[in-house]
Amino acid sequence: MVELSQIFWLTTFTKFVALILGTFIVYLAYKGYKRNSSKPLLYVAVGFALITAGTIAEGVLYVVLASELLSAIATGTAVTVLGFIVIIYSIYSVK
Repeated sequence: MVELSQIFWLTTFTKFVALILGTFIVYLAYKGYKRNSSKPLLYVAVGFALITAGTIAEGVLYVVLASELLSAIATGTAVTVLGFIVIIYSIYSVK
């Protein structure tokens, strides 16, 4: 059986990797927006920022702010879904 502390550190590590990768994607999308003045790339950057924030929000709410587990999951999922909606908007906003 895996100890709870091992699961905690594995989860923390994967959330940290998600934060780094998400931040890198946001940076690339924003850089593309600035270079090409492409509004859809700005929406892609915002969408990935929200997805990254949703992923991190679960851990922060549950571990740091001692929120209920289901509340933390629901909040993180809602922010992630909002990010997906923004990315879908960026795809369909191209004229």
